[in-house]
Amino acid sequence: MNIFKMSYKIKRENDDEIYKGFGFRHHSDATQYYVHPNNQSFKGTTTLCQPIGEALSLFSLLLTKLTAGRGDIEGDLYTSDDASCVFLEITLPADWRAEGVVEPKVFTYRIIASADELRFGAYSANGALLAGNMEHLHPLYKLLPCFTGLLALEMQTNDDIKNLLFHYVENPAADTFVNIHEDFYQNHKADDYELSYEDVSGFDVTDCTAFSSSYAIIRDNRAAMKEERLTKLVGFAPGDFKEEYRQFIPRLAPEFILPPSLTSVCNAVASGDVLATLLHGPAGTGKTMSCKLICQAIGLPIMDTVNCTENLDEFVLGKFIPNEDRIIFRESYVTNAIRYGGAVVFEEINFAKPQYLAFLNSLLDDNGFVRLDNGEVVRRHPNFRFFATMNLGYFGTRELNQALYNRFNSIVEVAALSDEAIRRMLLARVPECGPVVEKLLGVYHKLKKKIEAEELDVVISPRNLENWARLAKYEGYLHAAEKTILPIAKCDRALEETIRGIIILYKWN
Repeated sequence: MNIFKMSYKIKRENDDEIYKGFGFRHHSDATQYYVHPNNQSFKGTTTLCQPIGEALSLFSLLLTKLTAGRGDIEGDLYTSDDASCVFLEITLPADWRAEGVVEPKVFTYRIIASADELRFGAYSANGALLAGNMEHLHPLYKLLPCFTGLLALEMQTNDDIKNLLFHYVENPAADTFVNIHEDFYQNHKADDYELSYEDVSGFDVTDCTAFSSSYAIIRDNRAAMKEERLTKLVGFAPGDFKEEYRQFIPRLAPEFILPPSLTSVCNAVASGDVLATLLHGPAGTGKTMSCKLICQAIGLPIMDTVNCTENLDEFVLGKFIPNEDRIIFRESYVTNAIRYGGAVVFEEINFAKPQYLAFLNSLLDDNGFVRLDNGEVVRRHPNFRFFATMNLGYFGTRELNQALYNRFNSIVEVAALSDEAIRRMLLARVPECGPVVEKLLGVYHKLKKKIEAEELDVVISPRNLENWARLAKYEGYLHAAEKTILPIAKCDRALEETIRGIIILYKWN
């Protein structure tokens, strides 16, 4: 039986709203939120249905209870050793019966789900299997436990769905809801299942892993990772650098705040346990800003910032130049930092030609030094520090030489800026955008979701939002978007139309 295609033909007679589904209804058009790459609908639209949507709502409630201890739902999920079969027990909250989402006499579902078979039973308040076969249940009530069990199975076998579900449990949002619903449907729309209504309460879970017990370890580890292990910053003393170089210590605007996760890196850099730090992540996540925040926090001058896509050449350490009637060697700020102490930042280091990075192997070695073109050997100062940033997988980038990669003492993945950080930045730099800042964030997240889902070779960053807000002061947000947001499409006319379609969903005046 193809229950996935059946799901679009069945809805409750008492209501067509997807319960706890952000106001979506049976056959709601959710194209603005997400379109699966394999969507084969005639119009290329994303449509939701009640059975899958409510199964997602129900399963996410159980996950919320199991992972965070919140909610009025009870149950557990048991998985076989090879993850080919799951047993799900779920006691329905009272409001699901009161609102007519399930029959008044159904209190508990027990479900066994495998790749091609679904066995399930509905149970009364006293734990008895409701009499008869599954035909006594409305078709929709049959599909709710079926899809709930299949979602539990999908979570064990599909890491993408698993990650989406955990993200949704932590941050429930309409776009993630649509994403899971559509991926789940597209993954299984051609699959057939054998359905059987029976008493499955005797299923032996002895050799299965209970989600509640296994997740307890994850919960403890996550809690430990969130603990503030270091609360006091350790910094350089004022006399550690020449007075003329102290002017290069970053002094950033107050809207830029050091993330707590970088405190340990700051202290390790200041103490000398970390000589070289690599920060990587997508464009617009604030990698270079993170370098500046670290150096500001510990009082470390940034002597030079080198853009490896443009400025890195054979003269990175200095060059011979004419001076009156002779030729002299002029050291670069990079060499000054090596000789006297201070930091240098190499931006987009994986764009650089390997021959221009060769000097870093000796510089970052235990006995660090560089040899200048004039023959002088400069030993690394104890207070020299090296930072590098890079984007992974971008056109024109290279993999770093393994020997150089291994010389980084700390490699930090810089996550995307939080909404709070982007909001704070926009309001500080363009206060006029205050009334529409949440709409700017809405467009930002919808475009990011589109780019990630379709693996497009384009990037939207908080910088684009700032440019948009600045220009909008003079010509309004709709017109300003044409010059600041649409260009991220790189002349892809279809993507430009998609961006316009997202922007006009909001009222900007």
